[in-house]
Order: sequence, then structure tokens, then C-alpha cells
Amino acid sequence: MTARQKIEALTNSWYGFTAFSALFAILEKGLGFFTLAWGFICFLASLTFVFFIGRRLLAKGAVTRFILLIWSGCGTLFGTIAAGKLVLSFFGELSFAALLAAGMAVATAYMHVRSFRVLTDSSVRAYFNS
Repeated sequence: MTARQKIEALTNSWYGFTAFSALFAILEKGLGFFTLAWGFICFLASLTFVFFIGRRLLAKGAVTRFILLIWSGCGTLFGTIAAGKLVLSFFGELSFAALLAAGMAVATAYMHVRSFRVLTDSSVRAYFNS
């Protein structure tokens, strides 16, 4: 798999995660009119952001890559801590909502780990250095 294909696959994964996150947030807050409207607006903003970042990465934006490396490293660290705390709160409360929130935190941390791994891959580094 070439570096360009890895970046495109990562971008597509973030599109899917954005859709999943928006659906999760809407279902978590309830199916009211304002919740749906705000969820849709946030979903479109997130898709636009992912599209822009993906295009910057494909255009060999070294600054974008550097910022995303820091962002994904912090996201991995704090996402893992949040997932751990939510799992502990699940065992304390035995609440299904806490379990779902912990699952979402784990999924978020996973996406950040995946982003970090792709951005530090040797072929992707070579792609940005060429």
C-alpha cells in the first residue's frame, strides 16, 4: 500500500468515525428537533474539517502532518485516560450509558492511535519528505 493510499484510507476512516460519532451523540441526547438540527450542523462541520485535513495531507502539508502528530498523540493519551475512568465509573454505577460512553472513548482513542501510526509510517514520512 502506498503512502497516498494509506492517507486516503485514514481519511475515509475518519469520515466513518465522524458519522458514527454524530449518530452516537444524537442518540445519547435524545431525538428532539434541536438535537437533530445541531447534530446535523456539527456533522457537516466535522465532515468539512476532515475533508480539509485529508486534502492538506495528500498535498504533502508538512505543517498539517506535524500538528496532527501532536493532536493524535494527545488524543491517544487523554482518550485512554478517559476510557479508563469511564470503565471504572461503569463498574461503580453499573450503568449502560457509562458503558456506551466508555466504548466511545475507546473508539476515539483507537482512531488517534491509528492516525499516529499512519503519520509515523516510514512510507508516509518519505511521502512528505519528497
